[in-house]
Amino acid sequence: MKTVKLFFQTMKIMGKRCALYLAGIFFMSTGWSMFTVMSSLLLKNVVDAVQTGDVKHMRNVIVGNIVGGLISMLVYRKAAIVYNVEAKRAYGRLCKLLYAHEVRLPYSYYEEHHSGDFLSKLSYDLEKMGSIYGSRFRRTVAPILQMVVYLIPMLLLSWHITLCLVGVNLCLLCINGLMISPMQKVAKDLARVNAKMTEKLSNLLQGMEQARMYAAGKETVQEFVEQNRLYAKRYRRRILYTGLLESANSGFDLLCALAFLMLGIYFVGQGKTTIGALAAIYSLYGSFSSQFLQLGRYLPELVGCLANADNIFQFLAVPKEPERWEVKPSANVVESPALLMTDVSFSYREDKPLLRDFSMRVETGESIAIVGPSGCGKTTLSKLLLGLYPVKSGEIRLFGRAYGDLSNEELRRLIAYVPQEPYLFLGSVKENIRVGRPDATDEEIVQAARLAYAHDFIEKLENGYDTEVGERGSRLSGGQRQRVAIARAILKGAPVILLDEATSALDNESEQLVNRALKELHGQRTLFMIAHRPSTIALADRVQTLP
Repeated sequence: MKTVKLFFQTMKIMGKRCALYLAGIFFMSTGWSMFTVMSSLLLKNVVDAVQTGDVKHMRNVIVGNIVGGLISMLVYRKAAIVYNVEAKRAYGRLCKLLYAHEVRLPYSYYEEHHSGDFLSKLSYDLEKMGSIYGSRFRRTVAPILQMVVYLIPMLLLSWHITLCLVGVNLCLLCINGLMISPMQKVAKDLARVNAKMTEKLSNLLQGMEQARMYAAGKETVQEFVEQNRLYAKRYRRRILYTGLLESANSGFDLLCALAFLMLGIYFVGQGKTTIGALAAIYSLYGSFSSQFLQLGRYLPELVGCLANADNIFQFLAVPKEPERWEVKPSANVVESPALLMTDVSFSYREDKPLLRDFSMRVETGESIAIVGPSGCGKTTLSKLLLGLYPVKSGEIRLFGRAYGDLSNEELRRLIAYVPQEPYLFLGSVKENIRVGRPDATDEEIVQAARLAYAHDFIEKLENGYDTEVGERGSRLSGGQRQRVAIARAILKGAPVILLDEATSALDNESEQLVNRALKELHGQRTLFMIAHRPSTIALADRVQTLP
């Protein structure tokens, strides 16, 4: 029952175009099978004409078969085009749906799940589910449609032989049905092990230095090898099941051929059919039996892919980040400073509060340094200000508007963020600064770089602003990456800039340049600086200490 529900969920993703997709499969399958029927009926007429010596009507029969065959092939070709277009469209829609959902999840989900889990879903599970549209469903339903088309003339020619042969094939279908559950289980196992492999590989690639320098790195490599071995073991089991299916299908194919010969000889001897009809049935039965074998083979594979679809649907069922957090409003507030926090409390766990009845007021254009011991909640405070988590109690107001009245899009438009380890995207320096405002001109990008004291070093790069920064900005130093991130924040034009330990990992020279950039912003923007370095704290108008 669950498998049927998963199938309908998969088809529902196509929306109204599902009817066109199904029509493509229907006419593609029936068009091809009608061509085979035409050929078989022509064979019957030829054999009967040779046997009786009556060849007067053969010309009309041949012309009729040629015309019918051409029409069948034209229907097949048109339907195949429609089917392939709709299958590609469905896969594209699935990708779009998955990626759009991935970027709209609550921030807590990213903190609680490894990136390898995302990569596994966006590659392995997505590819397997996409194959349902591309081939797995068609290869399962097309044999059924084609068998119906073949079965009708076979029954008309000799229902005795046809029913006997169908009975033998039903036995084969039952045997194949026994493989559905094992194939589904092995598909689930492969998806789970693949996620673990991707997680270990992601850890190795992101921590390559540590993997080489510490013994734990070797353990991580060994864990990846073990997961790889486990995947190979599970995949061998899948190959075993597939081999059993192939063997059973081949064995029954031979058995059915022998049964046909014995039954054909018997019924011809009894005068219940003709040699011409027998030849046509044999011709059709070859295609009928082939499609029966295809059904037995691809039905378990379709069910296996639906197991991967189940992983995708579970992921899509994770609630998205709300457009705005539901926060209980406090009494009317007349004053409207840049930021007003009133009795804010927050904790990740009920038994371990981080912020309790915390209040803070920041005027427009003011620079404030947030300080405190490690673990006191400084980074958590930045996440609350960015709207990544809702407060448990209390209220936050930005320029007089409560966070509950601001959508996340409106809120984040008002704040630019510079983390301790800024992320640079694969691309040029110019493209990374333009992330702050995609419609910015080259002149505005250069001006933002000047304010961030990044222009001079950018000009000295090999290709200036068009220099590729490498993965995660690996071709730039830490100080250079930080100044590019500040330029990005400046270019955004947000009235508030939040810097989370922006100078903590920099050398003295880079720190001085970053601090010089922050001085340029003094009074122009409202600055929240989570910091512990005295030189950065000294830039602030005042200091707010967290307990």
